[in-house]
Amino acid sequence: MMSSIVLLLALAQVTDWTAEERRLASTFTPVPAAPKSTTNRFADNPNAAAVGVRLFHDERLSANGKISCAHCHRVEHAFTDQKKVAVGVGTGTRNTMSLLDVAHVRQPFWDGAADSLWMQALEPFEAPLEHGIDRVTVLRKIGEDDPLREAFIKVFGALPDVSDHSRFPPATPRAEAPLALREAWSGMRSEDQALVNAAYANVGKAIEAYERTLVSPPAPFDAFAAALAAGNDEAAGRAISPAAQRGFRIFLAAGCRNCHSGPRFTDEGFHSNGTPPSAGQRPDPGRWLGHPKVLRSAFRADGLYSDDQASDQARSTASTPSQPDMVGTFRTPTLRHLEHTGPYMHDGSMSSLEAVVRHYNRLDGAMLDHHGEALLQPLGLDEVSELDLVAFLRSLSVQIGR
Repeated sequence: MMSSIVLLLALAQVTDWTAEERRLASTFTPVPAAPKSTTNRFADNPNAAAVGVRLFHDERLSANGKISCAHCHRVEHAFTDQKKVAVGVGTGTRNTMSLLDVAHVRQPFWDGAADSLWMQALEPFEAPLEHGIDRVTVLRKIGEDDPLREAFIKVFGALPDVSDHSRFPPATPRAEAPLALREAWSGMRSEDQALVNAAYANVGKAIEAYERTLVSPPAPFDAFAAALAAGNDEAAGRAISPAAQRGFRIFLAAGCRNCHSGPRFTDEGFHSNGTPPSAGQRPDPGRWLGHPKVLRSAFRADGLYSDDQASDQARSTASTPSQPDMVGTFRTPTLRHLEHTGPYMHDGSMSSLEAVVRHYNRLDGAMLDHHGEALLQPLGLDEVSELDLVAFLRSLSVQIGR
């Protein structure tokens, strides 16, 4: 008897959509064109993107010669790696985020440790557990590849000759870098440091130009939402399953859109998600440590190497101090293409969408917010409703590049 009831539920389409539900559906589609990247004047230059894609796939730009950006951002996995945490030259502590539609992101990384996409593109090269290389060596590797060097110069006008190791030793000013690299940077002339930084900034700008081309196609949900908003319930019913339709209604009623709003299903804000730390791990400070990295960086949006130091993002960076309420907060990820980007959460601690929905529904063992943000409350859904919500989340996905 119970199995018959479940089957009937699975086949039953929602037919009593309210005017408000139809209106809300229209706010989730379509994904608009990405905003302009004014801090990078090469952002929409196809020649810069052509250089960027080569840099993105270049394994030589790593300490062991085996790690490229594409190592963790694989097209067949919606530009993630399907690992719990990223593995470069070492093993990290954060899950790899998708790069699809990344041009919409205002503050990249889980912890907002960059304020532009080109700044974000630079960070992994010098991160000890990712590429583990330094900015001078990155430029040297580019300079040693004749076709790549010529393409780079054609776009950006110059690439300093860093072949003189005494004048341009492997070096970086990054605080977490080995002491020898930091001392080597301190020993360089200030004008040489500026030459390196200017060219290194252009490396990031080329990669951003490529990453801005990574646009996801419409998902089944988009056809559903457009039809529903237009009053074409028949077309809406064909676009996604009855379970996904019910899941969308639950998504609206449960307040998920408080954080997962708009066509990309994200408010681009930072929130505590209640995820308990993995066994043996300390709680991740999140944006509390990420934002100061932006403030210290020479490549911030209001810095010397920005092409628009008066941009909205530049003003936001300059006017946002580190605050105690940043502790334990992480960027709200998009819900699009989730089916292909697991494991989930900032630490990859949840292996399935079912586990994620169960976490937010029940909050068993959750680290509830400690600084006053009370968005998380148990939802009280039954198991069928949990599965409906999962079905809705899957309707936001489409297979990419297989």
